[in-house]
Amino acid sequence: MFGMSDPNQTLAQMLRYFEEERYEMVEVMASEFTSMLLANKQRDGATQALLVKGVRILAQVLSIRNKHKLAMQATSVLLRERKKLEKILLQNAPELLGKLTPMEHDFRTVGHVCMKAGKNSKARKFFMKANKATPGNIAALVALCQVDGAKTKHAPLLAAAVKSAGPVILENGAYYIRPQHAPGSQIDPILAVLETCPRQDPSCQEQANRIRKECDEIANGVQAANLRLQTAMDSLQPKHDYYQYS
Repeated sequence: MFGMSDPNQTLAQMLRYFEEERYEMVEVMASEFTSMLLANKQRDGATQALLVKGVRILAQVLSIRNKHKLAMQATSVLLRERKKLEKILLQNAPELLGKLTPMEHDFRTVGHVCMKAGKNSKARKFFMKANKATPGNIAALVALCQVDGAKTKHAPLLAAAVKSAGPVILENGAYYIRPQHAPGSQIDPILAVLETCPRQDPSCQEQANRIRKECDEIANGVQAANLRLQTAMDSLQPKHDYYQYS
C-alpha cells in the first residue's frame, strides 16, 4: 500500500510523519510494515533491525492514540524481537551491538506505555530496569517518580542522580540536567518531584535549591550556560595571554 518495496524508505517516511504528529497515518503504516516483516520467517540482521524500529514506533503511536491493549502487546513484541536482533548480531556482527538504540530507551518506552495504560507496577518495574541498565538515568527516574505522583518514595534516588549529574545546562532557551553517560531531563519535571518530596528528604530540597540557584546564575551571566563544556574548552586554552606582548 505504501510502496513497501524499500523498507528503509518506508521507515524514514513513518518517522517523518511521526514528527509531524500524523499519528493515524503512522499507525496504519507501522501496523502494515511490522506485519509484513513478521510474516517473513527468514529475516536477516538488517531486516530484523528494521522490524525492531517499526515495532518501537508502533508501540509509541498506539499508546499516543490511547489503544492501550494493542500498545502493550506491541511492547512485548518489541522486547522479544530486540532480543532476537541482539542474538543475530552477537553471532554475526558483534561490533554493531553498540550501535543499537540503548536498552534503557526501550525499557523507558515500555514504561511509558504501561503508565499510560494504568499499569503502574509494571511501569515502575521498567523505569527501574532503565535506570539499572544505564545508572544515573534521570529521564527514567523522573518517570518513575511521576508514576506515583506526590507520594513517590523514589525522590531521594532522583536527588542522588541529579547531584552526580553535574551543573545545570542552558540549551535552546531551556534548562536541563544532563548526566554525561545517561539521559537527562528538563528541570521543570525534576523540580516538580524534588519540591514535593513527601518525607521532606533534605537531599531533595538541597538539589532543588541548587538547580534554582544555578538557573539564576546562568540567567545573570554569573555561570556559563554549559559549565562542563566551558571547563573543557578552558583546559585547551594556551596558558599565555598573547595580548600582553602587543
